[in-house]
Amino acid sequence: MSILVGAGLLTVLSVALLGPVSKWLSHASWVSRAPRGAVFCWQCLGLSAVAAGIGAGLSIAVARYQVGFAGGVSELVESLFSGHPLQGLGLYDALALTLAADLGIVLAFISCSLMIRTVRSRARHRRLLDLVAHQSAAYPGTDLISDNRTVAYCVPGLHPRIVLSEGTLRLLGPTEIGAVIEHERGHVQERHGLVMLPMLGLKNLFRWVPYARLAPREIATLLEMSADDYSARRYDALTLAGALVDMAASGLAPQCALSAAGTDVPQRVSRLLSSSRNSKKTAVASGLLAGTVLVLPLAVVALSA
Repeated sequence: MSILVGAGLLTVLSVALLGPVSKWLSHASWVSRAPRGAVFCWQCLGLSAVAAGIGAGLSIAVARYQVGFAGGVSELVESLFSGHPLQGLGLYDALALTLAADLGIVLAFISCSLMIRTVRSRARHRRLLDLVAHQSAAYPGTDLISDNRTVAYCVPGLHPRIVLSEGTLRLLGPTEIGAVIEHERGHVQERHGLVMLPMLGLKNLFRWVPYARLAPREIATLLEMSADDYSARRYDALTLAGALVDMAASGLAPQCALSAAGTDVPQRVSRLLSSSRNSKKTAVASGLLAGTVLVLPLAVVALSA
């Protein structure tokens, strides 16, 4: 396979992953039976699409060396350090190299900026909790705030905080409160805040890209399902489902937090009431799918080397 054919395949792969494949995954019914595997699929889609886009640009830029992809990239790096990085570049070569550089540098810069902003927002909210919240004697390890609305959320990070409102304590029974706290503890234990960190802000910046519109919402729902499963291991799933129904009209949690009743409550309640909400076979299949998606750009590059 020629390197230019490989570039074309990488371009098609990147567009397909960011568009049709993302739309298919957002409508797939199997994801609720393997939420953590589905989250991995979404992550691999994004990584593979970016890698394919960068690979396509580099393939076009190094095709003139006629020594394959790896050899061409090596030649390109040598030209960069020799002080003549643009020598011999044609118009299309320069455009392709610019595209690859933009994808790598701009996306890295935007992602880092968004993550830093989110980390700062979480830290700011924790400082606010230090001022307005107090520890709950009945439920150690949780912060209690004076709010008549039903609010329960987790502020993730190195020093996570689980927050309940007085309205929640009045609305729910002790067992339901325990199930909700365990749900939030699931976010903490499974590092869901870290998983969501690269996704925050994508929708606003790249709303014209299906992946950027769909991935943050779908991953948020899947993480809530995973936290539901964590709670259901200790408390009865019906208890958590009842608490979610009671909290369906809860007050809004801050954007930097993960809220028990904040995402797709009807779908999650229906799942909790199902006798077969999880499937090991589906989880294994989703892992294989994610791994396949992740290695596709590498396979195309290898074939065009």
